[in-house]
Parts: sequence; C-alpha cells; structure tokens
Amino acid sequence: AGRVAQGGSTITQQLVKNRLVGPRRTFGRKLREAWLAAVVEWRYPKEQILEAYLNDVYLGQRGSQAIRGVSSAARAYFGKEVHQLTLAESALLAGMVRAPNSYSPVINPERARQRRDVVLTRMRELGRIGEADYAQARREAVRVQPNVRPGQGALYFVDYVEQEIEQRLPDFDGGARGARIYTTLDLALQRFAENALTRGLERLEASSPRLRRGDPTERLQAALIALDPTSGRVVALVGGRDYRVSQFDRALQARRQPGSAFKPFVYMAALRERRGAVAFTPASFVEDSPLTVDVDGTPWSPRNYGDRYEGRVSVRHALEQSLNAATVRIAQEIGLPAVIETARGLGIASPLRPVPAMVLGAFEVTPVELAAAYLPFANGGFKAGEITAVRAAYESGGSSIGLREVAPTPVISPAEAYLMTSLLEGVMTTGTGASARALGLTSAVAGKTGTTNDGRDAWFVGYTPTLVALVWVGFDSGDVHGLTGAQAALPIWTDFMRQTLDAYPGPVFSAPAGATVTSIDPTNGKLANRYCPVTAREVFLQGTEPPPCDEHGGVTDQVIDWWRRFRDWLSR
Repeated sequence: AGRVAQGGSTITQQLVKNRLVGPRRTFGRKLREAWLAAVVEWRYPKEQILEAYLNDVYLGQRGSQAIRGVSSAARAYFGKEVHQLTLAESALLAGMVRAPNSYSPVINPERARQRRDVVLTRMRELGRIGEADYAQARREAVRVQPNVRPGQGALYFVDYVEQEIEQRLPDFDGGARGARIYTTLDLALQRFAENALTRGLERLEASSPRLRRGDPTERLQAALIALDPTSGRVVALVGGRDYRVSQFDRALQARRQPGSAFKPFVYMAALRERRGAVAFTPASFVEDSPLTVDVDGTPWSPRNYGDRYEGRVSVRHALEQSLNAATVRIAQEIGLPAVIETARGLGIASPLRPVPAMVLGAFEVTPVELAAAYLPFANGGFKAGEITAVRAAYESGGSSIGLREVAPTPVISPAEAYLMTSLLEGVMTTGTGASARALGLTSAVAGKTGTTNDGRDAWFVGYTPTLVALVWVGFDSGDVHGLTGAQAALPIWTDFMRQTLDAYPGPVFSAPAGATVTSIDPTNGKLANRYCPVTAREVFLQGTEPPPCDEHGGVTDQVIDWWRRFRDWLSR
C-alpha cells in the first residue's frame, strides 16, 4: 500500500497530507510530507495505513456535507454499510478516489459508470475477479440512494456548486479540513422558492385531478431559478419537486421548448436600431389575422391561442396579448436572421434555425439559459459574463483562491432595455400576466408568459431591477398537461416574488437617457394633441417618435402644425 501511487503521491503521503500537513503546495510542505510518510511506513504495517486512508479519504459531497471515508460514502450514496456493497458499487467508490466530484454518481452517473468499468477491468487483469463476476458487475446499473434528511434544502444548488468547483477549480481539495467555499445562495430566497414551488404544484394537482400520477417519478414537475441581474449570480435554485425522488436538475439540464417566452427576442430585434433606423415602434401597427407561410415548399400556418384573431393591433398589444400571427408577421418583416442575431446576442446559445416556427419558441433551450437571456432587459443592456454559484474559495490554510471572472458585455443600449421592459410591464398590467395582480403582487414587475402550442411546457420569466426569476412546469416524460404559462407557472412565480419583494423591497424601473416617454393617440399611433379623445403613455427610442395626430383638432391646430413643420424644415 505504501508504494501505490495516487495523484502523484503514495497513499501514505496522501494520508499524511490529509491528516497532518494540509494541501498547500510549497516545497517545504512537500519535504515535510515525504519525511512524515517515511516515519509512518516505518512505524505501521501497510494494511493499517491503507485502512486509515480508506477511513479518511475524501469521496465527494452529499448535500452540504463532505463525505470522508468509504463507510460514510457507502451510506451516503447507496444507503448501505460497507460489507453490504456489491462488487460494482465497491469498484465505483474505488474509482472516485482520483477525482471525487468528477466521478460522482450523483453529478455524472455516466462518467461514474465508465470509471467503475475501468476499475473492474483492472481487477480482472490482476486476477482479483473472474470473468463471470466481471460481466455481472458491468451489467449493474448505477443507482444512487440519496441520503437526504428531512428539512435539508438547496440540494440542487449544492450539486450545481460541486459542478462549478469541478470546472473552475479542478485542483481545489474540498475535503481538506478548513477549506471553505462561499456561495451566492440567499437562504431566504431559497426557502421562498422551495415553498412556492411545492404549494404551486399541489394546487395544480388539487384543482386538476387529471394531472395526478401515482408513481412519484412520473409526477408533474417544476423548476425555479432566480438570478442577480447585475452579476449573473444564482441566488435561488430549485431543480424539481423532490430531490429524494429525482436528482435531475431541470433548471439547469432540462431542454424544453420556451414557447411564447421566446417572443421578447423577436420584438427586441424589431424595435432596436439597425443601420440608423427602426423597423417598428411600440405604437406601430401590425395585422393579426390568419396567414400561411411557405416553409421549404410546405405551407405552415401559425395559430393564436383559442383561434382568436384581433385584426389591426399595435406592436405593444401584440406582445402583451402574445398574438402568434402578429408576431410571425413582424418576424417576416425584419427577417429571421435578425431575430437569431438578437437572441444570440442576449444569450441564447442553443441551436436555432431560420424557420418561422422559431419565433414562437419551437427550438429547445434550458431554463437557466432562458433566464440569463432576460438579464439585459433588467440590468440596462448587459449580458452576464457567466452564471455562477461560487463567489469565493479558500484553501485549508486560509489563503484565497483567485476565481477568474468574466466581465459583463453590453449587448443592447439602456434605452432599448427600458423599451422592452416597458412592453413587458404591460404584459403584467393588461396582458397575459395580469392575473399576478389578483394573486397579490402589487409591485412594479415585468415579465412574459410562455406556452407551447402542444400544451407540454408552461413558463413564466419575470424581473425587477434587482432580480430575474424563471419558473417552468411540465412532465419529464413530455406528457401534455394542457396548461398555459399564466395558469401553471405564473402563480408559482408570483408566490415567490411576492415573498421576495416583501422581504427585499426594490426600486422601480426608470427611463434612461435615450428613451422618450410621451402621450400618443392609440387609435392611430401618433403623438396626441389636446383634441384626441383617447390618449396613452408610450415609450420610444429618442428620434423614433411618430408624427403628431392630424385626425383630431380644428383648422387652427392644423395651420399651427403646418407652420411648425415649415419652420423646422427651414432650420435644417
């Protein structure tokens, strides 16, 4: 045992490092480690050294607890004592020693299985096991028995932290005594998120018995992720309704169609300045009526929810009411490549193809990806450098480990971000998200519902200046639940945000330089005068305001308007 190499050191040196000298890498520490290892090998038999090592070796995390020793690992991962482990389970634990979090059966079951099979192959080559035992152990599936105590929360977040440590700090020894990791989690927000998700799913199943499933692994699922818009830090994360049943993190790993939650990227592409001009303003009009588009020789017709069409509507109204036909017409006008370019710039990295169904959210994304793409709307136009759960790390000796940070990138102007926020505030006041008010959310918020046409996915993404939160609801199997984003996801989001804003009251949205707020006549989309019977406040990028209304007012007003235009022409 004393001569077996592990990670560039003998097992004895690993034991000495873990128990006596610590992981700090200095020449003096290495000399001291070698000297102590020689003393230990001279004083103790190899079997006793190996036993001590196996009782102390770091084998990953379960929940918030570091697992040290094979006995603890057997109980944590498999719910067994060491003597109860199968050959395959024993080989899996042995394989984890090299990189506990990389080969964790919770974080990456497939990688853990591959590493286990390497150990089994080596055991067969050394004659430790026969061909029959080898074949049987290889066939055994990797099954983890979560060792979750009642009331132990944020387990999906803990898994995410472990994955991030593996990627950003591959040499960090999390099992060393005194090593510390500081995360971005807000415990109050995490509790709000877990409670809101549990209450929301139970309410849905109580009101719609058809959604109930007897098998816990087949029940209706949900995910919630909340981000700090200025930094991209994860402040709350719930990857499913019960970690003990399923450790699959839907917030980070599920790939689902976003449906109408994708539409803000379409409208941002239409409203932003391109080559010194804009194609649309919120007051522009678009036709919302049935249409058919040729897609590679095949006719395709988008349908509005409930097959209801509203005719000539403003761009603002089209987004607030999530009108599919009007949205497709806008996308056809500006070009599908422009939509893809804008979505990519905001943070959508998943595959997108320039086909009309793309603008209605037909291509799959992950929830965290979609939430991150809304950050520029909330923070004034910046794409987060990275979505992170770790804010600081310290070695056992107390020295800080430098974390590489990626600076945010400006992708849209503050005025463009505010313009979109204004439209999404309208979604919450008069559009598909208006039911949030009836559910008790009175603060100024912006957001968008998402519903897929086949009724498999329900979404809501919303934000304030200090928080972006997303909720997804659906079945893992892809079964149809038939619920809209407003019916399934919005109540959970509202429950979470109501608690959050009660605990952390935040600022309201304010217009930045470059954005103009003025009164228009909504019947014609022009600047209102004192004779217009109906007026509404609207937001424009500076220089894109519409002309004054010439449909209301007397001859005198028209003469004054003509004179003003003539004077402006002379002054050019």
